Amino acid sequence: MTQTFEFNFAGNIHVQSMDRQAGIFIGERNNAIGWNAHGKNNNVIGTIGGKSNVLYENVLILNDPDLIDTPIDDRDINLSFENPGTDYSKNLSINSVNVNTMQQNSVVSVGEGHIAGMDANEKVNQAHAKITGNGNYSIGNHNVNYDQDVVDAILNDQDIKIANVKKA
Repeated sequence: MTQTFEFNFAGNIHVQSMDRQAGIFIGERNNAIGWNAHGKNNNVIGTIGGKSNVLYENVLILNDPDLIDTPIDDRDINLSFENPGTDYSKNLSINSVNVNTMQQNSVVSVGEGHIAGMDANEKVNQAHAKITGNGNYSIGNHNVNYDQDVVDAILNDQDIKIANVKKA
């Protein structure tokens, strides 16, 4: 049973933006077991990026009058097994990794990895979301977030996550 792995990383990692449940895995053995994402987002104005954006005298109203809001029933079974009888030989050389943006549940995986069932649950109400970049202005705006739920963001997250990964 031949198992060899040669990994050379001589460069840089450049990441501009990562959202929740995002990962960068680099190396010989990467194990991320049990990841997933569920959620609700209410945005009157979402993400504003760049430079020299002007938001001037806007009226932003978010009205979310649900009786029961965002029920999430997330009962997962995640399994990850490695076959120890597999013969392999790997050579990997990387100069650099550039990531401009990673959204929810995003992965950059370099090398041997076990990534299964990413897990994230959320509810977000934003009358005004992120502003990124340079020289942006938000002047004289009125933001109202009216979320009068009787029951809000019910999460039932009963996961079963099993991993049988050979240790080096």
